[in-house]
Amino acid sequence: MRTWAEVDLSALRHNVRTLRRRAADTPLMAVVKADAYGHGAPRIARAAVEAGADSLAVVTVEEGEELRRAGVDAPVLVFTDLPPEELRRARALGFTVTAHSTQSARLIASVGGLKAHLKVNTGMNRWGVEPEEVGEAVRLLGDSMTGVYTHFACADDPDGPGRRETEAQIRTFERVLAARSFAGTLVHAANSAGTLWWPAARYGCVRPGVALYGLHPAGGDPEGEGLRPVMALKSYVASVRRLAPGEGVSYGFTYRAARETAAATVPVGYAEGYRRALSGRSEALIGGRRRPLLGRITMDASVFECDADTQVGDEVVLLGEQGPERVTAEELGRLAGTINYEVTTGVNPRRVERRYV
Repeated sequence: MRTWAEVDLSALRHNVRTLRRRAADTPLMAVVKADAYGHGAPRIARAAVEAGADSLAVVTVEEGEELRRAGVDAPVLVFTDLPPEELRRARALGFTVTAHSTQSARLIASVGGLKAHLKVNTGMNRWGVEPEEVGEAVRLLGDSMTGVYTHFACADDPDGPGRRETEAQIRTFERVLAARSFAGTLVHAANSAGTLWWPAARYGCVRPGVALYGLHPAGGDPEGEGLRPVMALKSYVASVRRLAPGEGVSYGFTYRAARETAAATVPVGYAEGYRRALSGRSEALIGGRRRPLLGRITMDASVFECDADTQVGDEVVLLGEQGPERVTAEELGRLAGTINYEVTTGVNPRRVERRYV
């Protein structure tokens, strides 16, 4: 494989243990949806459980089935609403499902034999039963209800306007919890940001996602939170050429050499998930130094400045460390106008092999 992603399972285990400590050993649900944010769900899930994760969360039944086929037998919560045929598959696989409305609560109860968590909309207005309908949803679910949870919209901004919004969501959730007995049910709310910065939201379980992978929930430096990045994206120098002053590179000649320049063609492009929005902005590591991207990223290749003695076959690091330098997902996200979540999740598994170390 010409471009590959190295996935450091020891870093993943370190992050699980770190998050458990930050949450005062509150039980941890590892979110491994979207192929574990691009890292490869089966291997990540197994390593997370080995490191102390108590359960796992996915978005689709298919994601959970992949874990079962790989021999992962930990408890699994499916986050999203499911149609009847998917509910029956979830029951057969022993998954816990989510009720997002009185309608879905009624449907879950009609299927029978399922365990369900009730999700409450406390202000994010995406999924979840409205607070005034919780009583009816609880009645409909009956004995199938084993948990209740919510999700925060702004917990990644604890020192800004997000503090007020998150505090309001916690108050709404607390009112729901106080209005009836939820004895014997699992209560949870803390995503990665909640796990790190909102002790009041840890309840009976925390469910970090992005932080498991050594990515900062607010786009800052993950090392400042004791987290280690899990993914590195690597390729190699496929060719080296000399550019004369004035010569252009790639489509549209958005870059022209101001002087004689050595240029390395690297077989990574937007088909691999190296986003076109990085064109003319990002840097890669070659020979232990940062090298600027020259011109536009194409579907299958990118061109970087290099030294005159750079050789075909030399390692290129698009994301990760080489020598004293590093490129982070947070950096690439800022340059591309997106977030670190999308950087790793977008690495195409059909074009980029995962190598576990």
